[in-house]
Amino acid sequence: MSALMSTYVVASLCAVTGVTFFIFGALVQQHISYRKIKSVMVTDPYVYQCRKHIFKALSLLGRVNKGSIVNNAKGKSIVPGENATQGKQFSERQDSISVFDQFILWSRTRAYKAIMYMTSSVGQEGYPHEEIAHVAGIMKYGFPGMDEIHVYKNFILSYDRRNRIAHWVCEHVKDECLKMRDLKTLHKPNEYLMDNTIPPMFSANMRDFRNSDWVGGHLASPQNYKCDVLRFMEAYKFPNIVPINRGLKNHIWLHLENYVREMALKFGSVYVYTGPLFMPQRITFRNWSIRHHVMGMNTVAVPTHFFKVIIRDDQEGGDLPLMEGFVVPNADVDKEMDLRSFLCDVHDIEHFAGLKFCDGYQRDQIDLPVNAPSMTDLRGSD
Repeated sequence: MSALMSTYVVASLCAVTGVTFFIFGALVQQHISYRKIKSVMVTDPYVYQCRKHIFKALSLLGRVNKGSIVNNAKGKSIVPGENATQGKQFSERQDSISVFDQFILWSRTRAYKAIMYMTSSVGQEGYPHEEIAHVAGIMKYGFPGMDEIHVYKNFILSYDRRNRIAHWVCEHVKDECLKMRDLKTLHKPNEYLMDNTIPPMFSANMRDFRNSDWVGGHLASPQNYKCDVLRFMEAYKFPNIVPINRGLKNHIWLHLENYVREMALKFGSVYVYTGPLFMPQRITFRNWSIRHHVMGMNTVAVPTHFFKVIIRDDQEGGDLPLMEGFVVPNADVDKEMDLRSFLCDVHDIEHFAGLKFCDGYQRDQIDLPVNAPSMTDLRGSD
């Protein structure tokens, strides 16, 4: 009796093994056939015209019934009688994919959802509505551009991977943070910090700045966030750093940063957009060209100019805010020059930067008080 049972078990296992290998072989053969047909379709018009019938003949699991509901890649449903064209296109895509490819696609989709769930639930600080409120508080006057947005604690920027610098940085400078000082911010880092959200091949590093004619400058000044060491340190990340002339950084640029802080202390807060410009130069009477240096092995672009747009609410209750635009050359400018010399129409900044700022009232050049930076600000130069 036991010998008979063992015979049945062995026979069952052999049958199951045989069927498994048969199905596996059929799937492999289908996958290979699909690949060959797709490669021939590119050069043979007849095969391309007959592809539906060929894929239907090779299908192991049959086509999707017309009365069924099929989920598309975006998670939406295709119901019979509704959006028939979309359903037909989706069915054709399904027929041209082997079972192996469908399984791989399904696995990738599940893995992607799992990774997104883990990163959004574990790595995120706070709740989604808090993140939305944070972005809305900084970007009150809108996004000038939408290329690769990165959100930080004290500023938001759009990053330019090709040039390895930011398109623009927006910050909301408040007087409450300027009036306080965290003692930990007295010590700045010796090197700029890498941002793990940007691939290293698209980011600058400290080697690019060594033995060069430029130094690292901040688009969002860390001196605006001395009240919080975390926000202070965040301003030292490479996406916020640009190659800048040393003389410009220590004088006119510092002067302009100091002016921003004065406006924040005077009016409670200001919104500041800062970024690089690549201005054209005349070659001949009719021809212009954009020429700029690149720095280091990562070919970090060196801007020819920088812009800063300062926006504040109208204290008199106007519908539109008050705006001031500045453009400074990335060169060793005379440190005695007045900031009024660098006032620029915001529309001109929009034209050369390829950005769009909110509509507001441009401040009159004569009505702009500008004070020199204090010795404390000069000693705090980064």
